[in-house]
Amino acid sequence: MYYFLFYDNMLIFVPLWEPVMGDINDERRRLSATWLNTIASGVVSAGSCGSLLAYSFGPRPGISGFQVLAVSIFAMGLGALLHLLARALLNDR
Repeated sequence: MYYFLFYDNMLIFVPLWEPVMGDINDERRRLSATWLNTIASGVVSAGSCGSLLAYSFGPRPGISGFQVLAVSIFAMGLGALLHLLARALLNDR
């Protein structure tokens, strides 16, 4: 079934059916994977760059370089885990 439109002396045929649900679900899956990947990037940026930059201004009493390194490694690991979760979400069809 088609819906007919007249626009600028042209006849346009527009189908009346909805897009296939598989296409919508695939797009939602891609958007979710993109969101997870963006969160992973933020975690890595905040955990590693923020910690190292703050430590470069001068160590605070009670905070060692090992603790800053541990926070950076944890942030990179969590970011990698979120990235792998996003990839698994994309590969799950």
